[in-house]
Amino acid sequence: MSLADEGSSNHLSMSNKVTNKKNIEIFKQDIDKLSYEESMSELETILNNVQDENISLDKIQINYIKGHLLLKHCEELLQFCEQEINEFSSEFLELD
Repeated sequence: MSLADEGSSNHLSMSNKVTNKKNIEIFKQDIDKLSYEESMSELETILNNVQDENISLDKIQINYIKGHLLLKHCEELLQFCEQEINEFSSEFLELD
């Protein structure tokens, strides 16, 4: 690989990182609006997509990022629900 090719490759790599960061922010905004059930449905869709043998590397990367963000979102929703249940349980038990 020549120096010109390496420079071009580095430029593309930096460009991809910026694009990926922008995509992640957009994904986060969209995912934050989803319910737990909608998030799980999206995860199932991603799982079906990555099982396709003809999927491109770019799509694998996008699906990985989306899947990670969806999983994190589901975990946060479950933690919030657990906190609410614990608060309700404590309040209910103290009513006696």
